[in-house]
Amino acid sequence: ARASGPEAVQEQARAFGLGRRTGIEVDYESPGLVPDDAWKRRVNRDAWREGDTCNLSIGQGALNVTPLQMAMVTATLANQGRVYRPRLVLATRSADQSDFVPREPELVKEMHWKPEYIRVVRAGMHDVVMAPEGTGRKIRVAGVEMAGKTGTAEFGLREQRKRHAWMIAFAPFDAPRYAVAMVVDEGVSGGETAAPRLHRLF
Repeated sequence: ARASGPEAVQEQARAFGLGRRTGIEVDYESPGLVPDDAWKRRVNRDAWREGDTCNLSIGQGALNVTPLQMAMVTATLANQGRVYRPRLVLATRSADQSDFVPREPELVKEMHWKPEYIRVVRAGMHDVVMAPEGTGRKIRVAGVEMAGKTGTAEFGLREQRKRHAWMIAFAPFDAPRYAVAMVVDEGVSGGETAAPRLHRLF
């Protein structure tokens, strides 16, 4: 992250759709936040530092995301770099029609990643779930190859030691059909708190 600089990290985060509303058909959606130098100067009256870039690159610091945004990120990783707008309505029909008309998925962006780069990321996510000591191994479903990433986000005062437990996952690994994100408020960790619940979901 230090070598690439904050702009590259921020650009990739925004390309995924972080820092803005997804456009799903609900009111009051939060855009979240991808922090940058201008934001930090305005809010904290301080300049952006290398430590901020390191924090941002691992999803910590002032970065603010929603579970829906992280589900979009997961789907993008699952499908090799295509960002789709999430939707609740899959098909519509008028009162005088008997058949539903499907609503096609809306492609928002192509990430244009090099194949070898996304292969490495996906392989790492596969190991998180499928390797014997993977942090997300508690999500496993027998007979299904899966991929995921656990996360633990600290919040509040340091001495309170409060955490949100996160996990994202997709399956089946070679031909993904499902991408999910889960956050459990005040959990222990992604692997201990979110993974068993996602196991039940899958």
